[in-house]
Amino acid sequence: MAGVNTMEKKLAEYKCDTNEAICLKLVRFPEDVDDDSTTFHPEYSHQIFGDDEVAFGYKGLQIQLFYTAGNLSTLFKVKYSSKVTETFDCVEPDGVEGKIREIIPAGFTCNTDDFVSLLEKEANFKPFGTLLHTYTVQSEEAGELTYQIHKADINCPGFQEYHERLQTFLMWFIETASFIDADDDRWDFFLVFEKYNKDGETLYATVGYMTVYNYYVYPDKTRPRVSQMLILPPFQGEGHGAQLLEAVHRFYCSLSKVQDITAEDPSENYVKLRDYVLVKLCQGLQSFAADKLHLGFSTEMVKEAQDKLKINKKHARRVYEILRLRETDMSDEEKAREYRLEVKKRLFGPYRKNQRELAKMRKCLRPEELVSHMGQMDTQTQHKELEKSYQIVIRGSRAVMGRFGNH
Repeated sequence: MAGVNTMEKKLAEYKCDTNEAICLKLVRFPEDVDDDSTTFHPEYSHQIFGDDEVAFGYKGLQIQLFYTAGNLSTLFKVKYSSKVTETFDCVEPDGVEGKIREIIPAGFTCNTDDFVSLLEKEANFKPFGTLLHTYTVQSEEAGELTYQIHKADINCPGFQEYHERLQTFLMWFIETASFIDADDDRWDFFLVFEKYNKDGETLYATVGYMTVYNYYVYPDKTRPRVSQMLILPPFQGEGHGAQLLEAVHRFYCSLSKVQDITAEDPSENYVKLRDYVLVKLCQGLQSFAADKLHLGFSTEMVKEAQDKLKINKKHARRVYEILRLRETDMSDEEKAREYRLEVKKRLFGPYRKNQRELAKMRKCLRPEELVSHMGQMDTQTQHKELEKSYQIVIRGSRAVMGRFGNH
């Protein structure tokens, strides 16, 4: 038995955390290749390496996936200090290289020198599609940096191959990511690039992107639905997500055929970002003026948000609650109470529906069946859940207000 435990311990030394083993880079200069400070790692690798996010069979495993900053030309190398087969004849290591090859498109190099020589071609890389928006960000290290947002489609020359390289990042940073069928011409692609200078030339680096699918709405409208959105880790926390989402919203607002803009299974972070962008857009609308907010959520708000900004009723209501909180003195008990009741009135909707269902059940269920259903709708529990939901709304609203400098 002791021998088995010793064997297990020795084999455990050949297990590697794949989130640490995978090394990603966006390379602008040859010296970036050996500079550890430019390396970043995945948040997730379960879709490739299983729920444990572990690769077995190697010590000191390093999976290098380096990309040129603009065109995303790829270097793929697997390194390790030792392999399990060097010590144990009967144990097979995981096929790490094969797993990575399944998600990265053909055309990568495994030779570092060849990869470095590809950097010389980066000067030829230009952003795809149509320029929608240009903005600047102040950097402590580099001063003022300029960014561009472009709209592309799959018919742009070279874009399909570029997109296949770009979408590999989704697997490492979106928990439930999947690749899309980019051949469908109802997809729109929005890309963010940074302009930077190298040896007196202007080059472009990939910052992030968004995919949007245009659904048909009877009889003659479309409903753009945001499918995927990713700002690459070296650029996160600099406001690019908000710039991208606002530019996309403004683009679709200009199209008469668009009904409204939605998102597919939005993450918590995306919802926070959307709240911020929609508040920014709506605060300039007449129906959302400060002197009208205390009068309650109105049909004028719904109509103006829909007509001018393609915002649906649910999202317009969320914007109203945030803006009203901003204009409410919560230290005034009466005003705070009015606001609380206004929000809880909306939150109570699902509970009210449950009560209507219960009334129907009373007419057709036997007493013992009714008791089991009533247990699910206990009034005291409802009040607790309602208060919990209200506090979540308040925290979310204050977080959005914080981005505007209103606390």
